Amino acid sequence: MAKPLIPVEVIYSHALELLDAEGQQALNARRIAADLKCSTRTLYQQVGNREQLIRALVARYFSQLKLEFHESGTWESTAWQWCRALHEALLAHPYLTELMIFDDRAAVASYVNELLTSLMQSGIDRRLATECCRALANTTINHAITEVQALRQPPSHHESGSGTPAAKKSFRRTIQWIIVGVRQEALTAVGTDPHRQ
Repeated sequence: MAKPLIPVEVIYSHALELLDAEGQQALNARRIAADLKCSTRTLYQQVGNREQLIRALVARYFSQLKLEFHESGTWESTAWQWCRALHEALLAHPYLTELMIFDDRAAVASYVNELLTSLMQSGIDRRLATECCRALANTTINHAITEVQALRQPPSHHESGSGTPAAKKSFRRTIQWIIVGVRQEALTAVGTDPHRQ
């Protein structure tokens, strides 16, 4: 009688635990198969090769991520809170964040759309709101990846790396620059367009 296959969710959960604890070098078929007491053949049947496993782990995490969107007074404070929540979610699984590729960013699309809707409801035209959301999402994701990569640097390099006041200040300041630029462009558009009030 054939041994029943291990549920895919069990494989993904264990792989994420290994990744969080030991980094991406722990994601190898022999290690995972030994831990789960199955053959590497079974593992490959269930989740594919290492790259397929990684892509599925990233997609699974971000599809299950429940980023709560909250209006926060002004559109500017809403945008800042939005960036902060995404940044914290990305840093919750640093090694997983480091494995993100550009296509994985689509996984946060619904969260981006909530901010887009909020910006447009605040009176920012769709084109500028779209550019703002794109800039905020890309900056937040790129900053988180940079912070995660800094974790692998020797301790002397951490002074300008992840988790330091300088890194946090840099992230906040960069987001503020984007928001100030969008605010200025929105005000300029209102001032020069006779159809807008």
